[in-house]
Amino acid sequence: MRKFVVCLLIVLLGGACGKFGTHSKGAVEQAIQDHLNQNSHLLANSFNTKLENVSFKGDTADALVRFESKQSAKMFVEVRYGLRLQNGHWEVVSSSMMSGMGGDFHAGGGTTPATGAQPAPSPLQPSH
Repeated sequence: MRKFVVCLLIVLLGGACGKFGTHSKGAVEQAIQDHLNQNSHLLANSFNTKLENVSFKGDTADALVRFESKQSAKMFVEVRYGLRLQNGHWEVVSSSMMSGMGGDFHAGGGTTPATGAQPAPSPLQPSH
């Protein structure tokens, strides 16, 4: 019975480390959210943020994030973030727009030429 309890604890703690450790989707997601929170120009309540994919290579990570307008999921932008592990936590070091629909996301206003709809608020700002 004692071996069973020890094995169970190892399995549970191992799963927790995978979910909350530095090389986890959750840790990268938190770093990106912290990065976005530093930008006072964002209207974070206007879009949903979805971490689509993360890949790790040593102390670097690449993440693909999709920002969807809360008005219409058809209005979105996908951004690739480059991150570096520094002092035990991830920090965004670069970002680039990969794709998007719904107009000029840098403009912060106006309408989409094809639809006349308001563009989704831009989550994009230079990382550095």
